[in-house]
Amino acid sequence: MTTKDNDLTLDLPNFTGPLDLLLHLIRSQKIDIYDIPIAKITGQYLSHLAKWQELDLQIAGEYFVMASTLLRIKSQYLLPKNDFVEPEEQIEDPRSELVEQLVQYSVFQKVSEYFKQRNMQVPITVAKEPSIAKQKSIEPLPLGEITSDQLANTFSLIIHRFKMRQPNTGSIEVKETSIEDMTNYLSEKIKKVKKVSFFACLESFKTLDQVISLFLAVLELCRHHKLSVKQSHDFGDLTLENEQDDGK
Repeated sequence: MTTKDNDLTLDLPNFTGPLDLLLHLIRSQKIDIYDIPIAKITGQYLSHLAKWQELDLQIAGEYFVMASTLLRIKSQYLLPKNDFVEPEEQIEDPRSELVEQLVQYSVFQKVSEYFKQRNMQVPITVAKEPSIAKQKSIEPLPLGEITSDQLANTFSLIIHRFKMRQPNTGSIEVKETSIEDMTNYLSEKIKKVKKVSFFACLESFKTLDQVISLFLAVLELCRHHKLSVKQSHDFGDLTLENEQDDGK
């Protein structure tokens, strides 16, 4: 096929779709896929369709859909730009959606080619269910062929596999403790003793939820400047003091 100077001279390979044809045009001319000269590619694409129509070839409708897309993108470049729009408010590149489709199609094309070559390299294998010859029927082991320890280990393995197939299930009931109630509890406590140990408060609690609520209550009182916290060393006990009595 011979065309104008700006076009290609190509045979008529079998394209699997419009994206395949576009990739062929881009790769054969070593064009950056992220900077497609849309006017040039559109002209080449339409010339291919026109040539196929001259040869009376059946063209799938998706090729004409892509042709309309290319013409739309080309027309967007021909439209005058709005000088009153700030640079950061400019509309994104009209080619971006087409570029994304081409990149994704290129990836799937490479993956397809890999599996095609892999299928040609790996020989065809056929699986068959295990069978037992009629003359070799299964018989129980005679006494003494297996020890009691081996039998116990085998039984333990069977039990383990059975548990893996049917894992144990259970439910956990969480009893929530109100932070407001814990704040009132802590406020009353420091009013009486002025100073209290955080670890000592934990001794009267039985659930993790109560511990968490107490810690959140400490943070809440500190936020309102009603409590001060001191720690003598890392990971040590917390000393909780009534801050209101200090005139703060």
